[in-house]
Amino acid sequence: MFVLNGCSNYKDQQVIPPETLPEAIIQVMSKAYPDATDATFQAIEKDKLYEVYYKLNGNPFYAALNTKKILSVYRMYGALPDSMRHSLPDMSVSGGVADTYKEPVPQINEDKIFNSKYTWGSRDYLLTWVRYNAANLIRYAIRLEPYVKFSYIIGKEDLSTLPAPAVSFLEREKLRFATAKVSVNAKNEKEYEVNAYTASSTNYDFSFDASGRLINTSYRAEAFYYNIDEFPEKIQSFVKGSAAFSSMKIIEGYKFSDPVGTGYGISMQATNENCRLIFDKDGNFVNMTYQTALYR
Repeated sequence: MFVLNGCSNYKDQQVIPPETLPEAIIQVMSKAYPDATDATFQAIEKDKLYEVYYKLNGNPFYAALNTKKILSVYRMYGALPDSMRHSLPDMSVSGGVADTYKEPVPQINEDKIFNSKYTWGSRDYLLTWVRYNAANLIRYAIRLEPYVKFSYIIGKEDLSTLPAPAVSFLEREKLRFATAKVSVNAKNEKEYEVNAYTASSTNYDFSFDASGRLINTSYRAEAFYYNIDEFPEKIQSFVKGSAAFSSMKIIEGYKFSDPVGTGYGISMQATNENCRLIFDKDGNFVNMTYQTALYR
């Protein structure tokens, strides 16, 4: 970790351990935020990828950067304001606890986005609010997904930065890589949401973990399910025993199977809410995404 008082004197302000920031990291940060102060750097991948807490005009910020550019930036806040606290999920995933919140910047649309860590059922999720403008009937769209500290988009020029098994999978299946979202979780492990398309231009999404193991996709699904009783017993027990999901309607379920990863996915829906549950090949719960909306 490096604690620096200002962007103009990084090397003079380093503290123990006596390591040095890469010159490229210094240049990227100095060019992007020459007026930043109190910068604290932490290496995610030494000499390649860093996170930094800093201040601009006395306001706290957090950013991720590599040796080429700033990847993600967030304005950091304290406790949730009442308007956001009152919008916390009050349906299937109610009862969770939201942490301090942050705002991705810049905000390019009139509708504003905010994030917080949301702890529910002993797991941490990334809670996202989309606050719509006054003309919209929906006040907030609310989404839960596995918790990550930050994410960024890569294009075709960065295909080689994906895990080798993921790249080999795309090549073997003759899929054309379009883009990917790279997310970094609390353990500094990367996760990849890849979009690719077939020769007939059909798009598919693929989730890979840091090792390149396939976590989820509906591409070439081995089987489809439309009733909970069609799933393996362990998944049946999980869903039927869940107060949150047992009453939801199954829209579609599937099994994906490939040498780089096998598992199950279920898309479910209830009034004004929907979710997707992912399980591994043995029927163990892996993760969840959930969406709902708060109307005026």
